[in-house]
Amino acid sequence: MHAALYCHVILVTFHSASQIGLITVFSNYLVIHFIDVILELYVYLKVLLHQNVYVSLSVHQKHERQGQVEVISGSAWQGFRRKVCLLVPYMWPRGSVGLQALVILCVGLLGLERVINVFVPIYSRNIVNQLSAMESWRTLAITVCVYVLLKFLQGGGVGTSGFVSNLRSFLWTYVQQYTSRVVQVRLFTHLHDLSLRWHLGRRTGDVLRSIDRGTSSVNNLLSYIVFSIVPTIADIIIAIIYFVTYFSAWFGLIVFICMFLYLTITIIITEWRTKYRREMNTQDNIAKSKAVDSLLNFETVKYYNSEGFEVRRFEDAILKYQACEWKTNASLALLNQTQNLIIGFGLLAGSLLCAYYVTVDKFQVGDYVLFGTYIIQLYTPLNWFGTYYRMIQSAFVDMESMFELLTEEKEVSGHCGHFESFSSQLASLKFCFLFFVYRKEILSEISFTVMPGQTVALVGPSGSGKSTIIRLLFRFYDVQGGCILIDGQDISKVRKHDNRDTFMVGSESSALGSALIALIMNNVVIGVLHLNGEVILSTCSVKLLYLLNPSDFNALLSGIQMLVHRRAVCNSSLFEVMLYQTVQAVTLLTTMQ
Repeated sequence: MHAALYCHVILVTFHSASQIGLITVFSNYLVIHFIDVILELYVYLKVLLHQNVYVSLSVHQKHERQGQVEVISGSAWQGFRRKVCLLVPYMWPRGSVGLQALVILCVGLLGLERVINVFVPIYSRNIVNQLSAMESWRTLAITVCVYVLLKFLQGGGVGTSGFVSNLRSFLWTYVQQYTSRVVQVRLFTHLHDLSLRWHLGRRTGDVLRSIDRGTSSVNNLLSYIVFSIVPTIADIIIAIIYFVTYFSAWFGLIVFICMFLYLTITIIITEWRTKYRREMNTQDNIAKSKAVDSLLNFETVKYYNSEGFEVRRFEDAILKYQACEWKTNASLALLNQTQNLIIGFGLLAGSLLCAYYVTVDKFQVGDYVLFGTYIIQLYTPLNWFGTYYRMIQSAFVDMESMFELLTEEKEVSGHCGHFESFSSQLASLKFCFLFFVYRKEILSEISFTVMPGQTVALVGPSGSGKSTIIRLLFRFYDVQGGCILIDGQDISKVRKHDNRDTFMVGSESSALGSALIALIMNNVVIGVLHLNGEVILSTCSVKLLYLLNPSDFNALLSGIQMLVHRRAVCNSSLFEVMLYQTVQAVTLLTTMQ
């Protein structure tokens, strides 16, 4: 109630001031939004501390607050320990001694950087003390050279990396590539092991985005946590121990309080302002979608003479986006100013105390320089702490999507058995009382036998289960009842790959390879991996000559290569579909030889 009354009084005062020309209406608008940002932070802090707060808000704002509480309860940091445990195996390359040595070396370089960060202020102090004591040029030159060497190893300034940091980043690239490869291959293999039921129920684009984002999130998390967050925390702990040991407990207490307040306020405000960034991104997408829809429907807009209406809609969307953008920037400015205040007060308290000790001859002038240098050096990486925190949040969310894919259960069981030796041309195929349900009952008590050399046609209306039987034969699904026997052997008891290697199929849907350059050789070799290239080429040449003479074959198909669409499906050119059918025929004939 007090906050609402205070807001009302300020608005009335500013409104009166605008009438006499002291401030503009625009500045009044900015003040309103700034007060709204402050009130939002106030409510967020109260909710975070589990206190009951009553502020005079509209019903819409109350619903927004309730939605915010739900977002907080679903923070990306929930289950942090479980996520880190999932992440750790990718940091240690199993089976590669060289990469493991690189990991140990990178961690060692990380520790070396911490030591260098301690000695840079110490040698800065030594230079000042030696200059004050008018020591010899030789002694001073050695100290300066050591100091410059340490700065070379540490880095020349804010935002720059020194020799040790660059070397560590270069060596870590090999580990990063290993992690990326292992994650992608493992996930890709797992997706191929899932059933057709799962693939038909998922959007391929979403799955590919999850793979891409999940892979990059694992690498980013390792980099941010191991090489940014952990070193920063380690530097703070080392600084506190150093000041308590060599200065006094007061200096350690000042550093501890400042660092604790800095990290706590950064995390709280970063969590709080996340909703503004999300809202800004949403409004940006809305504005872009309105522009795209209007331009795609160019003729309709002209028919109804509604250009002005479309422009106004687009402008309104931009204004909403800019309002959200202002809140985002205002909250960022609030975060930066709060961080600067904490740093300023900590530096002021420590500098005054250090200056006092210098005046009473307890410290030397170099100690004052050491304190200032050390504190500024300590605060520099903290400027990026909020950014790292937000990036780690996003990486955790992306990693969750990837691990959800990895935890998908395999519907089709994978046995380790093998087929007993039999002749593929003399084997019988038997379907025994098949029962299968996919959303509805498709097959019920289906039994028939295909004898060696026999041709069998499955005839029935759409949805009667003709394609389903073929998919069950290839174990895209497992039957809920009955069994399928090849030469008396149950296909569910053997490895899926051995089972599929026994059959060849000419599918009704025409689709060449997924690459832009489709090789006839590749499409044939998919089914006959056990044959060498010369046998396949000779067979292809013989079979294709039934359709085209040699000159037409080389001119029209460019030999065994041809540029086709990304997927030569039924709506592609007629020639590409004919080419696909030719490849299928060649594959089947090659397999039978």
